[in-house]
Amino acid sequence: MANEKVVTERAGVGFAVGRQTGPAAIEIRLHHDTIPVLKGVQIAFELLNGLSPDQAKKIADVLSENVVGIRVITEGKAEAAAR
Repeated sequence: MANEKVVTERAGVGFAVGRQTGPAAIEIRLHHDTIPVLKGVQIAFELLNGLSPDQAKKIADVLSENVVGIRVITEGKAEAAAR
């Protein structure tokens, strides 16, 4: 385990209601593309069936007002983390 390296990366986020079909979803939107492991990744929380678009927007607004960022913690060999 001496070669293991733990890396913590942070990024500011916002939340918005997703526009895809099916159940409403809250999308996480990174303010900056600063976390390499998340490049090209889209993350969304699927909401319960039956929630109205207004309810979904209220949830996204509350998250945006109270969540300031995301933390990603990765473990790997020191050589891989240095890339």
